[in-house]
Amino acid sequence: MEKASEAMYGNFYEAPWQPVREGIGRVVFAGAHAKGCTLALAECQNGNAVRPHTHPHAQLAIVLRGQCDYYVDGKPYRMKEGSWVFVPADVEHYIHVYDSDVPVMNLDVFFPERMEYVDAYDEFVAGLEEKQG
Repeated sequence: MEKASEAMYGNFYEAPWQPVREGIGRVVFAGAHAKGCTLALAECQNGNAVRPHTHPHAQLAIVLRGQCDYYVDGKPYRMKEGSWVFVPADVEHYIHVYDSDVPVMNLDVFFPERMEYVDAYDEFVAGLEEKQG
């Protein structure tokens, strides 16, 4: 397995949050530098639109804050802080946040890497820097 060429360090609370769609934001903090996987932090508000989907990446979703139902292949998993679920590649899944006291924050680990996430986040950050510039 190929190693990342350099150490990375950061604080996702200080990183810019990329709006993904109504009620969902994301920070991608390891991607092209972490060969073989992408790590993304997502925040999901109560009542966000449910969007069942598949992708060719395996995914490990870990809930850091809040509670939700996470559906994998039609089966609901009640998730709270510390819960995790593994989603095999090409299996339909989605998150349903409807009764959490706080927005759900979850860490997604995708493998292999999701370069479309990395590229979109890099473009988002570059646009912010250009505006501040």
